Amino acid sequence: MIVVRNKDYLLLLSIFLFAVAFAPEWRSYFDLWYHSIVYSHGFLVLALSLYLLWRQWPELKTRSLSPSLIGFAALVTSCLMVLLAKAADIRTVTLLLLPFVFLSWGCALWGSSFIKLCGVPVLILVYAAPIWDDFSPLFQVITVFANELLLSLVDIPAEIRELYRTIPGGTFFVAGGCSGVRYLMVALCLGTVYGNLFYGDARRTLFLTLIAGALSMLANWIRVFGIIVAGHITEMETSLVEDHETFGWIVFLIIALVPLFFIARKLETRDTDIDLLRQAMPKVSENRYQDRKTAQATVISFLIVLAVPTVFYSQTSLFVEKDGARLPSLPVAPKDWRGPLRFADFWKPSFQNEDIDLSGIYVSKTLQQVQLQITGYHTQGQGKELIYHSNRLYDSDEWNLVSSNILHSGLEDQGINEVRESILERRDGSERIIIWSWYFLDGYQGPSVLKTKLIGGIRKLMGDGSGALIAVAARCPKDGECKAQRSDIKSLLKAMSFKTD
Repeated sequence: MIVVRNKDYLLLLSIFLFAVAFAPEWRSYFDLWYHSIVYSHGFLVLALSLYLLWRQWPELKTRSLSPSLIGFAALVTSCLMVLLAKAADIRTVTLLLLPFVFLSWGCALWGSSFIKLCGVPVLILVYAAPIWDDFSPLFQVITVFANELLLSLVDIPAEIRELYRTIPGGTFFVAGGCSGVRYLMVALCLGTVYGNLFYGDARRTLFLTLIAGALSMLANWIRVFGIIVAGHITEMETSLVEDHETFGWIVFLIIALVPLFFIARKLETRDTDIDLLRQAMPKVSENRYQDRKTAQATVISFLIVLAVPTVFYSQTSLFVEKDGARLPSLPVAPKDWRGPLRFADFWKPSFQNEDIDLSGIYVSKTLQQVQLQITGYHTQGQGKELIYHSNRLYDSDEWNLVSSNILHSGLEDQGINEVRESILERRDGSERIIIWSWYFLDGYQGPSVLKTKLIGGIRKLMGDGSGALIAVAARCPKDGECKAQRSDIKSLLKAMSFKTD
């Protein structure tokens, strides 16, 4: 019989396990916090999380293991989601899920008492997860609206155009860094930590956290307003116009942190709520901790966590297909068309480290030219990913995007329900083209980035890491109308049959 005799060893082993099993994810976190100004507070959040866990350590040691089926179900579910996100290389989701994996693991072994003790210390890592950038556009708009009101109060004339504010002295652009998201993250974290340390009351902690968020937004509005006013008074000669990092944190300290401290003190009570909470939590006798079932539950929980890197690396590194047999090739010209003519392309996507790069021109009886492009990877991996920030449908140094939208293709017989239609124009204005594009995976053809990521992740775990972008382009007349070219593309695709090598 396996018996776990020392809970210190179990906790230390657990921390070591999560550090090793998810080492790539922790490295991604550290890279994000080190290189990104927006997330540079991440190291502080991690330190606060570890400190709060350390404070709960003595209390957690007094708790006997009480395995929970709900906790194990949550652990299996969260690990499967991490595995799929890793395979699909959706890094934001992977990093966001890590705190929930740890929390569900603790719940699986200690039951709901682990969540009561360690829920906040673990989940504050969400304040440093790379999800907050998505809120920047919303907070940019809010900041612009708030400053419109503030400028009207002091009678500074301003012309408002989207995210631009033009005053007599110059023009200000409310960029992503002016959204105030980083101040919001720091304030929310500090409010949550303070409540956890001194309240032990979820309602008061939530109230303080909401107040912290509101004060951080107010501080950011005043910061932007102060920069605009300074630019107006000095006719754009002040250094704040170009360098306002220090000024921003000073305003945040005065407007947000100082009032937050006094509000937080007011919300405190004379009761030691955390002590009351701990006393209310039942303690189970020590002999249950050495029960065979709890020892087995401990081993099983470790195996579930270790299954994530084991399955991922075995399937994606050892057993993934190397021949790329599921990638399409250039089809022969259908009836009433000639081609493919090689090395006559007029456009090319911008991809990194692609394994295949096939291009051919097809010419109709009426001499209409349509270019077919297939770009893809036999095996996707680091720096060789179908959907990657450096992979683009066009070279931005040569082309400008005029429009882009998803439309029904009318190619259901070929298994293609939708395509992305993009209109590009050369930067010098000399040429305009229309492109229909979609992603090709074994079992899926379509333009959806999310579906391609998820299905590609599943296919990768099954041993097939191949994928390709298929795009069909035609030149439009100078007046910009591409109706005839759209018809030519559709006609060619209807007559074609894509085959895999």
